[in-house]
Amino acid sequence: ERAEWAEADVILCGSEFVRDSIAASGGPLARCVVVPYGIDVGFTVEERMPHPGPLRVLTIGEVGLRKGAPYVLEAARRMGRRATFRMVGPCGVLPGAWAHMSRVIDMRGPVPRSEMAAQFAWADVMLLPSICEGSATAVYEALAAGLPVICTPNTGSVVRDGQDGFIVPIRDVDAIVDRLATLAAKPALRVEMGRSAMACAAGFTVEEYGRRLLSALHRPVRAPALASDTLRLAG
Repeated sequence: ERAEWAEADVILCGSEFVRDSIAASGGPLARCVVVPYGIDVGFTVEERMPHPGPLRVLTIGEVGLRKGAPYVLEAARRMGRRATFRMVGPCGVLPGAWAHMSRVIDMRGPVPRSEMAAQFAWADVMLLPSICEGSATAVYEALAAGLPVICTPNTGSVVRDGQDGFIVPIRDVDAIVDRLATLAAKPALRVEMGRSAMACAAGFTVEEYGRRLLSALHRPVRAPALASDTLRLAG
């Protein structure tokens, strides 16, 4: 990757987390440009209103450490009857672990894209406490579906903390449970955040992504450091 960085005039980063990770690895921060993704959701979900019963928590993505599955599991244990948890995505853990999680979480496995609208419509909140992501497209989709999102900085999301949902530190189950408990106790806040989420998602369409991408690619190209480098690359 360092060799690729050295050759690049512009390094496109899907999120600030990616950019900061490159910088922390000694990469050329000055050539990094953050270009969040854009999505074409292809579905509509009616605005959800408060309902009786526990908070409905949805997690989407491969079930494993990278997506924060252990922290979803512990949050489900702690929330108890205050919340119902559902995980949608392929199995990235051993069968024993899957069976263990199934005791407290509704493990749906892979779901066809045509059925994802129903999953978003079921939920009150999206939870994705990732350890490492570029920029999870499932979060963009959740925002477009009017869901508040609880995620980490490492999820690489466009979520605005306290406005479209909450940003919590990685591996911090206490923070996850605190934010879930807040949303469970305040249905009106869920509605307010859901509306804000939809407004946020409107700025991250495929068309808007194209505009941001073209703008990044039209940045001034760096001059080569040495003439010998130019000759080597040309040759």
